[in-house]
Amino acid sequence: MSGELKLRIISGIILAAVVLLITWAGGASFNLLAVAIGLLIFHEWMAMSRARAGASGGESGLLSTPVLAGWAVMIAVGILTMLALYWVGLVFAVIACFGCVLLSRSVATPYWFAGSVIYAAGSMVALAALRNSGGAGAFAIVYLFAVVWTTDIMAYFVGRTLKGPKLAPAISPGKTWSGAAGGTLFALVAAFVLCLAWGGRPTLAIAALTIFLSVCSQAGDLFESALKRRCGVKDSSHLIPGHGGVMDRVDGLVAAAFAMYVVMLLVGMTGSAFAPGDILMNWAGLLHASNGA
Repeated sequence: MSGELKLRIISGIILAAVVLLITWAGGASFNLLAVAIGLLIFHEWMAMSRARAGASGGESGLLSTPVLAGWAVMIAVGILTMLALYWVGLVFAVIACFGCVLLSRSVATPYWFAGSVIYAAGSMVALAALRNSGGAGAFAIVYLFAVVWTTDIMAYFVGRTLKGPKLAPAISPGKTWSGAAGGTLFALVAAFVLCLAWGGRPTLAIAALTIFLSVCSQAGDLFESALKRRCGVKDSSHLIPGHGGVMDRVDGLVAAAFAMYVVMLLVGMTGSAFAPGDILMNWAGLLHASNGA
């Protein structure tokens, strides 16, 4: 085993242990983790943008008007997230995104700068809201981890074993259709096992949501790969030894988290009285099991 692989495994285990510990604690601790992830994502996106522009200052640099405005938005959404005002934070981020679109037209910043705001802010809001909205937040976030992590790991191994046609060769040459399908299939198995282990029962709703989130997770991975290619960088940063940057580790997670949160919000708007985590537990048959139904 090479030294780089050992470093990757060790740092991965440590990182996973810390994240799971904070996830178990929940509350303000997890909100702080979600905010930190969002801020680091924004920082790495800005760093990659400067690498693409080949500039370290001026309008595309750290003190440019759009970047400062972006940081102001991120800090504001972070505060709202810490206060558990998730709805307010999400609405503010969407409005600010449109503002950044208008702002980026008047300076030498790429038009897609505004995407960094909604991507990073939406990440922190979605993760925090899923964990801390309702009494079933722990199940919601563990379910999300199970789907995303299983998809990522098994897509790699199934793809290497079966090979076959490439999924998106222009973006990520190593990914295959067999790996994508295998990752989704194993994610479905992981979701069903989790439901049973938690005392519930797999349902059609859970199956549909799992497939949807697995696809979103893989799309998020491809999106970040495309972004790095656009900016001409290999990793989003070198913050995590052996892994690259935060975006490299959470690209699929944040995409799936945002998609899951939006689904839960839409379901809630149709008349459900449950919070996101409670909706998920109901779909998994866990509320029925706990009520003796």
